[in-house]
Amino acid sequence: MTLINQVYGSLRWKKTDEVCASKLGISLQKYQEIKKQILQTRDLLQDELDSSLVNIVGKRMLELIDDETIKNQYITDLEDQLVDAINQSKEKVVEWKENLEEGVAEIKGIAFSEPKSPEEIIRILKIDTEKWKLSSYWNKQHKDYWLISAMVTQKVLEPKDLLQETLQNFNPSYKPVAEVFVNDKFENPTVGILSIQDLHFGKEGNLSIVDDFKDSIKSLILRSYYSHNLEKIVYVIGGDLLNMDTFGGLTTKGTPVDSELRAQDAYNEAFDAMFWSVNFIKQFCKELEVVYLPGNHDRLSSYHLVHALSKCFTQEISITFNATYEERKVVTWGQNFFAFEHGDVTKKMTALVYATEFPHQWGQTTFRTCYTGHFHTKKVTEFVTDNEVHGFSIKHLPSLSKSDYWHYHNKFTGSKRQAVMEIHDLTKGKISEFTHNV
Repeated sequence: MTLINQVYGSLRWKKTDEVCASKLGISLQKYQEIKKQILQTRDLLQDELDSSLVNIVGKRMLELIDDETIKNQYITDLEDQLVDAINQSKEKVVEWKENLEEGVAEIKGIAFSEPKSPEEIIRILKIDTEKWKLSSYWNKQHKDYWLISAMVTQKVLEPKDLLQETLQNFNPSYKPVAEVFVNDKFENPTVGILSIQDLHFGKEGNLSIVDDFKDSIKSLILRSYYSHNLEKIVYVIGGDLLNMDTFGGLTTKGTPVDSELRAQDAYNEAFDAMFWSVNFIKQFCKELEVVYLPGNHDRLSSYHLVHALSKCFTQEISITFNATYEERKVVTWGQNFFAFEHGDVTKKMTALVYATEFPHQWGQTTFRTCYTGHFHTKKVTEFVTDNEVHGFSIKHLPSLSKSDYWHYHNKFTGSKRQAVMEIHDLTKGKISEFTHNV
């Protein structure tokens, strides 16, 4: 009696592996290895096709065939099909070991005919070729079957920037607004600075922000138009345009905020309002420059919004978008140096930072102003030299947004809800300021 038969017979003893191995006079490791192979083979044989049923079907088909040549050919084909069917029905994956850190796996399986190609190995071991690449394989013949082993390596999927693909394919329909109106009653050209930060679309209790925002734009632009020749308007958007930066209602840093709208609804509302404002403002100046600033609430989502907004005006040469992600930006016009930031970081070194980061613009101008938001209140800090020339002003601009619990808790209440637009002359600096109160 062979050792395999002895181990097979020991399965009926219902004893531990140690007792069986001792009785047969072999090591425990050898006994368990043979036992494992026997159990695996027995499981596979349970999947064998019912040959009696096949014989019944085959016999009936042979009775319907009269031509002897066709009958013989049928018998040959049927035998080949049965062999393939039975062999494939016995193929089975018996072991899978995956190393998650290294991205590799070892697969073992059983077949009853020798695999001849990598394609057969992939089929027998059911390797997902979308995820895994066959690195190596080897076969070992046992008495009635082949043990197949293979090493596979996880494929590195090519990363896809879905946002970039979406933006590249973004081609919205564009409808030009009415003709441009410039007040030529005034000879001296001017530039208007319109920085409306901290709108906080979606914030709790701030549902009137769309109407308040549109009213302020109309008021400031029309009053400026009737009293000045607006050659250019610098329109600053962003800086906490949205109240949240995630679907979970959190700011960029993960701070929970009280919101009235879902993130996507707040985004849609803000986008529509910004699209309207750009169309409206461009009617009253020869050149419109839209400058984007990120805020501490919405660093990612506001960038997405302004980037998408800029694609709506690619056909309008009189509108330029400075939509790059930068936390400090500068625009110069004549003798004027206009700096823009959100204002959520310290201002102690602000003048020195701009003089260092923008030395050419700084040296070629006389009137320098930095416009910030964040504090929802109006405040001006002056830095001047001995002769009051070549100074620097930091202006905290007010907000149109309503106060929420955070402002109440921190005693940031009582500030007027305002929007401000300044007018600057080419060589004389600031000459006018308009304020809109909600």
